[in-house]
Amino acid sequence: MSSQQDARAQAAEDEEEDSPMEDEADDGEAGESQGQANAADTLCRARLPLSRIKGLMKSDPDVGITSHEAAFLVCKATEMFIGTLSKLSYTKTHMAKRKTLQKKDVEAVFPDCDEYSFLDGT
Repeated sequence: MSSQQDARAQAAEDEEEDSPMEDEADDGEAGESQGQANAADTLCRARLPLSRIKGLMKSDPDVGITSHEAAFLVCKATEMFIGTLSKLSYTKTHMAKRKTLQKKDVEAVFPDCDEYSFLDGT
């Protein structure tokens, strides 16, 4: 089994432990598909509140109605951006031999990475 499948299996087990037991058929195949659905559900769950993301999107005067899918994709992209920025900022902190992440560490990421050059000076 690959590490990705292991992670999905672990996520499914964690989900089953956290949620109340539901009535399921005694068929082994139904339980297997339920486990796959739980793993996919865990991977597709947003960590940021979708209602706030939708509110921010609607605050733009050019945006009228936002679909759930669009808000979900913006939410996932934001999560990925925050995660990457955090890792790069931590690297700067670690290179400076400190344990506390500071604002200057986050700001130091922008000039070094071309993909974040649009944030330089903000």
